[in-house]
Amino acid sequence: MSTRGYKGTTMQEIADQVGIHKSTIFHYFSNKEQLLLEILKISVEEVTAQLNKILGNTQLPPEKKLRQAMRNHVRMLTGHMDNVNVYLSEMHFLSSPSKQKYLQTRRLYEECFLALVKEMKKSDRKYFADQDPRVVAYGILGMCNWVVKWYKREGRYRPEKIADIFFKMITQGR
Repeated sequence: MSTRGYKGTTMQEIADQVGIHKSTIFHYFSNKEQLLLEILKISVEEVTAQLNKILGNTQLPPEKKLRQAMRNHVRMLTGHMDNVNVYLSEMHFLSSPSKQKYLQTRRLYEECFLALVKEMKKSDRKYFADQDPRVVAYGILGMCNWVVKWYKREGRYRPEKIADIFFKMITQGR
């Protein structure tokens, strides 16, 4: 789906690509939309599970939590670029109920970042002073999300280094 798109890819082509019979796919997914929804959910669920571990680590100060969260996010984006590209180009093919279900998982993830920003702001009032925490959280996510448009695996920086640069950009002005 990443190469030819949702409409341009048949279930038979998917089955052929992974080396299984088409009926096997229908054993797990009743239609192509369910498969698309699963592709979209994989990376969100994985990154959210890691983010919840970071949030739950009471030994880490808020600054380190945010840095780790940003590293986790950029690492996931660059590790699942096909999934992200499917999201960017194919999500509009989901029916309204499926889209709402998927967007709810994304909102929960965004709320975790919002909680991190609020925790940082509470720990040191100089962080994000006079800034709306939701706008800050969306700004961080937007900056990190844009990585998929220009990141190259063979490029100069690894995902963690990119996240560290972003972290410094948003915290050094305090």
